[in-house]
Amino acid sequence: MNTQDLRRNSPVVHQPLVMMVAAWDRDQATPGVQHYLGVTLTNRGDQDAVVQVRLESPAEFFEQWCPQPEQWLALASGKSGELTFCITVPGDALPQWLNYEVVARPQGAYADYYLPPTRCRLQVLAPEIPDTQQDPTFAISPLTSSGRPLKVKPGVPVTVDMVVENRSERVDRFRLECTGLPEDWIVEIEYPQEYEGLGLVQIADSLGVNPGDRGTLRVVLQPPLLPLAGNYLPTFRLTSQNDPTLGLLGLLYLQVDPVYQLQAQLQSVQDQVHDRPAQFTLLLTNLGNTPRQLQPSIQALTPPEACTYHLLSDSLSLAPQTTTPVLLEGQPQRWWTRPWLGGGKTYPFQVQLSDPEKHPITPDVLQGHLTWMPRPWWQLLLVALAGLGLLGTLIFLVWWFWLRPPRPPEVLEFAAEDNRYAEANSDVARLRWQINHPEHIQTLKITGYSPEGGILSGPLVYDFTKGQLPTALQSFCTRQETLLTCNQIRTDAYQPGKYVFELRLLTKRRRAKPIVLKTDLVEISAKPMPTVVALEPISLVYREAAPGTPSPAEQALPVADRAGVRLNWVVTAAKDLSALHLVGRDQTGKMIGDVWYEFSQPGALPPELQSFCRLGSTLICRGVPTGLNAVGEYRLELQALAVGQSESNATTEIKPRSTEVVKIQAQMPQILNFQINGREAPAKVLIPLAPGQLPPMIQISWRVQGGSKTQVELTPAPGSVPPVGELRLPLSPQGSTTLALQVKAPTGEVLTRSVTLEVLNLPAPSPVARPVASMAEIPRNPGNAGAPVNGSNNANGSGAPSNADAASGETANPTPVNAPSNASPPPSPSPATALEILTPAESDRLSPVEQPPQFNPG
Repeated sequence: MNTQDLRRNSPVVHQPLVMMVAAWDRDQATPGVQHYLGVTLTNRGDQDAVVQVRLESPAEFFEQWCPQPEQWLALASGKSGELTFCITVPGDALPQWLNYEVVARPQGAYADYYLPPTRCRLQVLAPEIPDTQQDPTFAISPLTSSGRPLKVKPGVPVTVDMVVENRSERVDRFRLECTGLPEDWIVEIEYPQEYEGLGLVQIADSLGVNPGDRGTLRVVLQPPLLPLAGNYLPTFRLTSQNDPTLGLLGLLYLQVDPVYQLQAQLQSVQDQVHDRPAQFTLLLTNLGNTPRQLQPSIQALTPPEACTYHLLSDSLSLAPQTTTPVLLEGQPQRWWTRPWLGGGKTYPFQVQLSDPEKHPITPDVLQGHLTWMPRPWWQLLLVALAGLGLLGTLIFLVWWFWLRPPRPPEVLEFAAEDNRYAEANSDVARLRWQINHPEHIQTLKITGYSPEGGILSGPLVYDFTKGQLPTALQSFCTRQETLLTCNQIRTDAYQPGKYVFELRLLTKRRRAKPIVLKTDLVEISAKPMPTVVALEPISLVYREAAPGTPSPAEQALPVADRAGVRLNWVVTAAKDLSALHLVGRDQTGKMIGDVWYEFSQPGALPPELQSFCRLGSTLICRGVPTGLNAVGEYRLELQALAVGQSESNATTEIKPRSTEVVKIQAQMPQILNFQINGREAPAKVLIPLAPGQLPPMIQISWRVQGGSKTQVELTPAPGSVPPVGELRLPLSPQGSTTLALQVKAPTGEVLTRSVTLEVLNLPAPSPVARPVASMAEIPRNPGNAGAPVNGSNNANGSGAPSNADAASGETANPTPVNAPSNASPPPSPSPATALEILTPAESDRLSPVEQPPQFNPG
């Protein structure tokens, strides 16, 4: 409504409250910046107003960005006021669109007035990254902006080219990530293919760019066949391999135009009205890519009072690509107009569909009708039946008051007060009954039978021949006019067992059959036997009590010490307990031991359990030691025996309680040290020998931590050894020897430490060629810094040959040693000297076996 339509002299104000929303920075913000929103309210009414203003958003993180989303404003008549909301965008926020609404809820005099919410949209821009001369740059083609987004057609891929410029002085590789698109969009990043020579093409997962050069990669965005309408803001993040902390962001503005296509269909569920309303289903299918608002209405084509229609909802919101059913019911009115015969009465109607935004609907009017079926044929007989019923009523009244014979006794109820009784409570079975016209009873007999038919109780006979209640029933029975009610009638059934009580009633009339009724099964249960209701170990897994420091995983497990596995149990009816029998079994079910706990008298605990148990009506024990500490898997059983009960009878009546499988696992072995000549053994040791020199003796020592079932072997000789030991071994003068220390755990897992001892026979000194250089003189292989982008390097980044090359005997050509030609050859190492150069091949240099001898140039 425009303000020009308001009349100043009119006492009625059609729009008393007006709200205006304005952003201070054009609804755009960068990470780390505060975005302010101003809300102005004007009270044009003639009364004071109190308004609650709140910012609401479907985003979960909105409350963190706006800690105060709700404010209140009081306005006098004719006054205006402004509220300011602050939205703090975090510094690590990604570029995105934030949708929210400004909702105003008037209070007081204007509580019934509705202010439509104002929809707002905040664009979070990419952070401003300072540009340096060394940082790489990249450009996105085509260029887009929030004002000029790229139009996207459904199902048509969008191709984006990106040019990356490496402005640094080093070769760099770049990788691209794309976020901010729905899951049904497909993002394909195409890196240029790289050639390794000989026609081999390598599948590239990054873009390599030389210093000062540019590279191009392509991104293909594949939208679904019908994407949701709106603006999309995919974010591209370019990362550098040389500088992982550097991340370049780029935005691409996309727009999908809305598609408006709505289909409506009216289906009949039940269009004939008998005794229930007619039902129809209005199916609304939104085939477009944008939400639709719809307002259905029903128009009757007959007088409105003739038939009423009910629609489940008069305002609908349809999500894209969904079908919404709406139930429609119709009920004819004025029951006297229902036809008696014929094909029924038809009531036509139509459903009109309207869109508040005037978008197309196919179709917008749906025709329908319902039929009020004629009355059933049996209603025609109601009048005749009513006359016959009146005549029958008169005949019945005459018979009831003048011709009816005296009524015989009638047992209305006969049952036990309770179906279960307990011998432990000294219970006796009790009965109740209700008998109409007890004045015609002669005798009443109560007998208790077993389920097989044997007599267990009674018979109890009550004589009514004197016309009054028997003396035994006077305390339990009451009589009201013609009804005799008896409750809590004691019987002589007190022994444990199952009973069926029979009531036999003899009347005073001659030739009358006795009335016999029986109760349901009544059970008197025996005293409860002691029963183990709970039995569980403190832990299902223990570790062996072995010397040494366990692993962190084993430290979390309890130790199976001298007390062994500890148990918790609960035994009911402990007052009648005479003994407890604890049995241990292995996985095959074989008994490995048992313990008896004898109760000398009721209420007295055995000495072994006094520190762990509490005895009352229930025996509760916690942490009872069993002494079971051997490695293996076991099940523990506990049987409770009552006073005067043998173990065989107890096992037959109640099975022993068993625990789950309790495992005592052996300590996992660890190789603490494996040394050669007092030093930790590496994977390979080289021993150079001069001509004629004997190989030295090797001192080997080891230390293994493990449990009782840990096996230690030293191969190839001497085989099985103790966990801790040392020995001296001679070396073969030629070739290599591999020593392996193998530790086998009880689980079958094998730990191995091995060392290869290789003897290197040095050649005799020559006056022409320089002897083999010592290990200290072998130069390191220079690194491959500055290699081209497509070059092949080792995984470790050094110049040392790979393991595969060393095994096949192929090595790189080393750099010669630059030494004067007249240098004298070094003396042959003595045995002591040979022991000192026992050293493994370092990761950044070649061993003497892997590298050929070095000679002076010329």
